[in-house]
Amino acid sequence: MKKNRSLRSMIFFLAVVLIIPILCFTLYLQVQTWMTMKHNLQRELEGELNTANHTLEMVIDKYDMVLYDFCTDDEIIKLVEQINESEKPSDAVKYQIRRNLVHICNRNVGVEGITLITESGTVCFYDKEASSFVSTKWANKIPKVDMQDQMAVYQGSSYVLGTENQPVHMLQLTRRLADYRNINRQIGIVVLSVNQSVLWDDIQVSDKSTVYICESDQIIAAADPDQIGKSIAVKSQRGYRVLKTKNDKTGWNVYHFYSKVQYDQQIKANICIGLGSMVALMLLSTVLLTFMMRPVLDLVGQLVYAMSEIENGNFDVQIPSVEHPTNEVERIVAGFNEMSGQLKQLVEKVKQSTVDQKNAELQAMEAQIDPHFLYNTLDTINWKALEHDDFEVSNMVGALADILRYSIRNPGDMVSIGQELSWLERYTMLQKEKLDQPLMIKTEVPEKLMGYRIHKLLLQPFVENAINHGFRRMTKPCCIEITMKLFGAQLYIRIRDNGCGLPQELVNELNNKNSSDGNHVGVANVRKRLELYYGEEHEMYFESREGEGTSVHLFICAEGGRRAE
Repeated sequence: MKKNRSLRSMIFFLAVVLIIPILCFTLYLQVQTWMTMKHNLQRELEGELNTANHTLEMVIDKYDMVLYDFCTDDEIIKLVEQINESEKPSDAVKYQIRRNLVHICNRNVGVEGITLITESGTVCFYDKEASSFVSTKWANKIPKVDMQDQMAVYQGSSYVLGTENQPVHMLQLTRRLADYRNINRQIGIVVLSVNQSVLWDDIQVSDKSTVYICESDQIIAAADPDQIGKSIAVKSQRGYRVLKTKNDKTGWNVYHFYSKVQYDQQIKANICIGLGSMVALMLLSTVLLTFMMRPVLDLVGQLVYAMSEIENGNFDVQIPSVEHPTNEVERIVAGFNEMSGQLKQLVEKVKQSTVDQKNAELQAMEAQIDPHFLYNTLDTINWKALEHDDFEVSNMVGALADILRYSIRNPGDMVSIGQELSWLERYTMLQKEKLDQPLMIKTEVPEKLMGYRIHKLLLQPFVENAINHGFRRMTKPCCIEITMKLFGAQLYIRIRDNGCGLPQELVNELNNKNSSDGNHVGVANVRKRLELYYGEEHEMYFESREGEGTSVHLFICAEGGRRAE
């Protein structure tokens, strides 16, 4: 006779049958999770250390580039050579150098000072805190570093600025100032002193860890200024997991201290989660659900990974999918693959469209030479041929051919200032034939600027406006003056005429960048070209007095017009 079991015994038996495998599985899961967490934590710590090291290198690279640009500036090299070759350097030469030092400090956040030591022993400096290149407590006392065969040396500063309660510690970047015609001949060194606090906006990768930067074993940079100057060896490592790496660029050691308390808290939290999981497995039989849901979860994980790749710009990512989807997740995967392919095509089209649009705008604006100029010029040439029957018409036709070739060939190209002025000479030769009075073009351009490069047809619209509008109904000789000078990193260009001038209301309207008046298409087009060529690094404004003439002032970035080597 079959023995009937009570409901209680069946529940107890079921509990015993389920608890043993669940406990074993939970224990195994805990061990595997602990090992995985330990491995992941190690990877996380290494990743944070590498991130801190990489961030340090990027920050140093930024200031190193500022120092490199200064040390390779031809004007600076010439000034330093004058100091080295002179028994008593002139104050004017020193002032030019100091002015450049002031610009570097004021334009770069975190730079506390800069010191230039020539090979002859002359010291030029700028102390940003004191706002002085004459008086300082430290900038003129920096010892000359033995560079040996190195171009750059990086070290912590022994000087502390600020107050006792708010000290300012610095890092010093030293670069050799060399004559690049003879790279082995050192003519001086430049020391850039940077506030170490600029590192900590980005380099402190986690609030659970602390980063120290050391020169040998001495701390030279830390988020806590009180730690700077101490030896890393005497810092207690108890309760911390410490990782170390060496920065290849500077030779400094980067230490990463991670609190073990955080690690223990994660382990405890993991144990609690495991116990909760055990209860959930016992009550809800999640083993079966996990087995059933694993394929779906795998697909979701692949989908999340693919989405992160898309966010990082990798549009080639694809998720393995079945030919005929049978559930919602598989359909999502198929739709994602199709979407990523379409997104890649769309991005490529947008990029190409942007490039094509910019090129089209440049070509369209550069092609806007007044057609009436061509018609009137041809008509003038014809009358010359009829009235004088000489070779002057040949010269005019030749000049017109040169103008057409110069205007049409390679729109948007850059030419030397000398080429642009030569083209303007031919252009004005034809234009002045339409005037009833003489036209004279005066140029005041230093010979050293003739090789600098600017964009084609940059000056032509202003010269054309002066001839067509400024000299209208004039009886006195007409004159256009073109002046160019170099001010630091900017090239200054002035086009001035002695024409009839403009009303002040019209001058204000021309100087208004937001004006959309269709009566001044030429000026608007020039302004657009300047924005396309030079971005924000340009300025254009007009000055005029009725009856006296008009001046156009242009400031463009000299980097864009740097002389071709």
